[in-house]
Amino acid sequence: MAEPPVRPILTLKRGADGLFIEPDDSDTPENQIIWAHNRERWSKKLFYADELGCGDGHTVDPLGRYNCGRCNQVDDASCLWVKIARVDRQAGSCKAWETIRASDGEMVLRRVTPEQAAYGVAVNGIGFGCKRCPFAKKAKHVDSEGRPLWCGEGGFHVTPNACCEVNGAPVKKAAKGTVRGELERAYDEYS
Repeated sequence: MAEPPVRPILTLKRGADGLFIEPDDSDTPENQIIWAHNRERWSKKLFYADELGCGDGHTVDPLGRYNCGRCNQVDDASCLWVKIARVDRQAGSCKAWETIRASDGEMVLRRVTPEQAAYGVAVNGIGFGCKRCPFAKKAKHVDSEGRPLWCGEGGFHVTPNACCEVNGAPVKKAAKGTVRGELERAYDEYS
């Protein structure tokens, strides 16, 4: 029986806030490959998507709001996917957000709880997106595809209008058991 492959396990430095620090040489080709791999991992596990082709293009909001009122899953003030009595059309969102397209008919399914969907209502009254996330900061170097922000939670460059499941924009109440809720508790314990 063959030995399992050996793969590198990378460690990035973290700041006092617990976020990954962008290295000074983040623009080298070698590091760009690492960031692209981190971004791809985030797209598969935490629903990251951006307008430059990473993740599912149907889950990228060109306005960077990701609010229920602009989601294909909403029907008036109810959601066809999440078992929730009422959504906030202006500032509510979840990880199942997708663009409205005539070619993507929906069904009333209500298959997941708000906790499973990571549903939250942004305190800002607008919505989410990397440009509203405290984990994203202006990058030391724009990456080779033009991403100007550094995500300290995932360790890669992002665009302002991108988003993922762990967007850190403050929410009115992060549900226990959601990735967002657990991150809030972890950061509270860390600081």
